[in-house]
Amino acid sequence: QEPFKGVKELISQDKIAEPLEKGLVRQNFGLTVFKDGTVRFDATNSPLTQFKPSWIGTSIEKLKELGYSHDIDGNPLENPEQTVELRMQDVVIPYESGKYLVSICKYIDTLLEKFYGKTAFYNVSNSEELIGHLIIGLAPHTSVGIVGRIIGYSETHVCFATPNWHSAKRRDADGDADSIMLLMDSLLNFSRQFLSDAIGGLMDAPLLVQPLVLPHESQPQAHNLEVTTTSSLTTSKSRSAYSTLGSMLDKFDMQVRNAELIDAVNTSEIVSDVISTHLVPDIMGNLRAYARQNFRCTGCGKSYRRMPLIQTCVCGHKLIPTITRGSVEKYLKLAKRLVDKYDVSEYQRGRIHALSDEIELVFGKSPGDQSLLTDYA
Repeated sequence: QEPFKGVKELISQDKIAEPLEKGLVRQNFGLTVFKDGTVRFDATNSPLTQFKPSWIGTSIEKLKELGYSHDIDGNPLENPEQTVELRMQDVVIPYESGKYLVSICKYIDTLLEKFYGKTAFYNVSNSEELIGHLIIGLAPHTSVGIVGRIIGYSETHVCFATPNWHSAKRRDADGDADSIMLLMDSLLNFSRQFLSDAIGGLMDAPLLVQPLVLPHESQPQAHNLEVTTTSSLTTSKSRSAYSTLGSMLDKFDMQVRNAELIDAVNTSEIVSDVISTHLVPDIMGNLRAYARQNFRCTGCGKSYRRMPLIQTCVCGHKLIPTITRGSVEKYLKLAKRLVDKYDVSEYQRGRIHALSDEIELVFGKSPGDQSLLTDYA
């Protein structure tokens, strides 16, 4: 189990922290907290208008309890292969999230009993018992959470819901990932007093909760769509490689390897586009940020716009830069490898080598990577 850790500093205006007991209980259940005091699970969005009970692992009896009495043709719901229209605010979430939400339920029930002296609310032991409970869906950079109801699970890492539900979160469901949290967690543990008073500090937090989705308030995209049939919600691979690969370098290497396997794709053209649109702007932006960086005191944490003549903070401690050489040349080695290996234009090749020379002028010659004895075996 991970060690119990606190934050380095409080970022809110009033410097208010949550009770320490909540962190201890969360740690006991292996949960991590967001900046607003809630616990979340991230999943990719996807629209769904109809479903079969066999797809989501929910029994006919349970679906009838949730209000699903007939299929799309008006026939009584009797077998798991009938097609049923998904209700406006019902969602199908990943099995992985169901297990995580069960841990959150146990965390909340423990808080209610041990910390608040109340009775437990969820009393669940597995993800099936969570069906019918309410969650909140929240998109990044927004402040309004949308209430949804769990009706089943899928083997994918995807949150399936109606286009209107996704649109209420201000999403187009085009591959973006949003977060879900239990409604009780937000009501019990969320506090605006934990949020930063800096610009953007109130984003990504359920400052408001919308209990009902109104279709006439949805974006036009939610109404302008085509519907097609399918035999299953899942494929042989339940999670994309993009979400399992670690660094951006690993993801790009995989993209290039895939391009080399496809005859209709010009790998050099893809590499050239990535260099122009991502690598060069990133390297130049980091170099510009290094030239304009602040300096931070290792003692009191005070920030300086430029290095003082005395070379130290007024408190006497050392000043260190806030941007390192490693962050500036993070993608330089990759860019040099690409321009040397693939058939890119001479202009791009010269631009990358010119950036390399400029970085070397700023920082000095790189000492090189540390080698291991096994490299020479």
